[in-house]
Amino acid sequence: MKAVDVIVSGRVQAVGFRAFTMRNALMLGVRGYVENLEDGRVHAVLEGDDHQVDKLLEMMRQGPRSARVEGVTVRPVEAAGYQGFDAR
Repeated sequence: MKAVDVIVSGRVQAVGFRAFTMRNALMLGVRGYVENLEDGRVHAVLEGDDHQVDKLLEMMRQGPRSARVEGVTVRPVEAAGYQGFDAR
């Protein structure tokens, strides 16, 4: 089980980034949530098998076509045991 806290910066709000992340998380079986931050960045907590989480991180580094990802900060966290994936 891998659990990470992720901050994505760039043009990542009002471009479908949360929906993109949620759709891919559900497809991969990753649990957690994604939310917009007031400063224009996106925050996510991801939990799942190493391969699933790594694949979603790879997708988030690209983002949807209309996004421009400038930075992704990932730090390990303790798993909280999320049951699904939510866009907040």
